[in-house]
Amino acid sequence: MTQSAYASPIDISSFTDLVVAKEVNQSPRDKVIECAFALDIGGSLAKLAYQHTFRYKVCVPKELSDPHSKRRSTICGPFEFYDYREHEYEGHKLCFTKFETRHIDACLEFIRSTILPAYTDVGRESMRLVGRVTGGGSFKYMPSILEKLGDVEIEREDEMASLVRGCTFLLRNIPDEAFIYDKRAMPSQIFLSSFMVNTAPFLLVNIGSGVSFLKVEADASYKRVGGTSLGGGTFWGIGSLLAGGQMSFDELLELADKGDHRQVDMLVKDIYGGAYESLGLAADVIASSFGLAARRPNETRRPADMVKALLVAISNNIGQLACLYALQNGVRRILFGGFFIRGHRLTMEARFKSG
Repeated sequence: MTQSAYASPIDISSFTDLVVAKEVNQSPRDKVIECAFALDIGGSLAKLAYQHTFRYKVCVPKELSDPHSKRRSTICGPFEFYDYREHEYEGHKLCFTKFETRHIDACLEFIRSTILPAYTDVGRESMRLVGRVTGGGSFKYMPSILEKLGDVEIEREDEMASLVRGCTFLLRNIPDEAFIYDKRAMPSQIFLSSFMVNTAPFLLVNIGSGVSFLKVEADASYKRVGGTSLGGGTFWGIGSLLAGGQMSFDELLELADKGDHRQVDMLVKDIYGGAYESLGLAADVIASSFGLAARRPNETRRPADMVKALLVAISNNIGQLACLYALQNGVRRILFGGFFIRGHRLTMEARFKSG
């Protein structure tokens, strides 16, 4: 399957600056700029956001629906049934879908056939239709984008600037967008209200094909303080090799969920026979990722166990680097994001427990 939704639509009707993403220049003769879609083309996945307009009906009291009514400001109900009128309103949702980057042509066809027709009916002559793209693929695939979406003006946006602006917007405006995960707690996800999470500085860990660590000072003030090549693309690539064939990212996560990394990883107890108490290392701490494979190389390993060990190794590495970068840069708050996390229990549970 080349396409699937990866997040629930967001009702943006209340955000007047986002409703149609219009930018009006000073001159009345200038065309209105309308953004039809935003596309982030990464090394593994192409993430697409677009607006969907829908209509809905609401019954409201006749007196309240009449803007010229003198009683409108004083009426507080109740009303008789026949005093109600049905009104139709227009709403807007921000929708999200994804494609594997290797299927970028299918992504562009989806934009051409599904998204763009909504802008051809009304007012096109007074409109500049724009598509905004970012990510490494915005350079690599620009010729294909221009060829297949010739009626749209394509604007390239800086990837990291878009990431930081989007992150701070979500934290301030979308409820339950950030949470602390603790598998020992009930519930395991403790959601944070916006006033708790929008105070800079914080370390933003963006986990894509690779990983970037950004120190965010404010909406437009940030610095990349480090990174690692061992990220989601590493898990997807090596995981597919270990599993014996090409698998989707979600299929690999499902396989890992069935595995036991202790059948592959060497633990402290495999070396010391138990805990190493003088150093405070518990018996089940990982001493060497995939260490048992070297000790018993002829033993048959289950793909699920190997993929689980790979996931734990990569997650532990990211978690440990995040803490070290936070300490190095004097930051106490760390936010993890990216498709690799995406609310998945296994990646959120990972801790840097290696000795």
